[in-house]
Amino acid sequence: MNKIGAPLLVKQITLSSKFRQNPVVLQLRGPHLFSRVAARALPRLPDTPPRGIFCMGPHRIPCAIGRNGISNKRHEGDGVSPFGRFRIVGWMRSKSWKPYRADCRTITQRDGWCDDPVSLLYNRQVVLPFRAGAEKLQRDDGVYDLIGIMDFNFRPRIVGRGSAIFFHLAHSDLKPTAGCLGLKRNVMRKTQFLWSSRLQIDVGDFSRARRSPKIADPRRTWVAPS
Repeated sequence: MNKIGAPLLVKQITLSSKFRQNPVVLQLRGPHLFSRVAARALPRLPDTPPRGIFCMGPHRIPCAIGRNGISNKRHEGDGVSPFGRFRIVGWMRSKSWKPYRADCRTITQRDGWCDDPVSLLYNRQVVLPFRAGAEKLQRDDGVYDLIGIMDFNFRPRIVGRGSAIFFHLAHSDLKPTAGCLGLKRNVMRKTQFLWSSRLQIDVGDFSRARRSPKIADPRRTWVAPS
């Protein structure tokens, strides 16, 4: 992907009136141009919420990041967007999200995501009601209308390191998230068809050198159930 000339083609498609009026045309005929993108944390000013920049070829798009910025994620609920390179292993959408990617699975009322470190299904999708702690994926605020599931803490799973790190919709004011990455609704509608099914996201910070994230003690890991 990202062959020579592809960024120019994306710019032409994005600026065209036909694309603005009917973005579904890309789903039917257009190519997936990007298999790698990046998200970077901007330098934070005093008394301002953290903000990020989503980098896609020549485009720089404001994005929402965790309320405590981008760093090495230590534990569940620390409000940090994890530092590292991750892949989108699946896409999910609400029934109201249209147009949508062909590889999206529809979210139902019984879909949840386990965020309880005590459970053997920690950081896995579960069916509600669930006896351990779990986040409901069908939400009223619309931020989960489209979800890209990032493979953070998947294999191996580290007890309490963090769960439910998604790439989803952001609020209109780019309100910080609990650790996920988010794009505004209108931006997500136009760009969702320009990514390959296993999109790679390089999450980092402009203020630090790129490096691999630290891995916690492997003795505290679980083997994913078959």
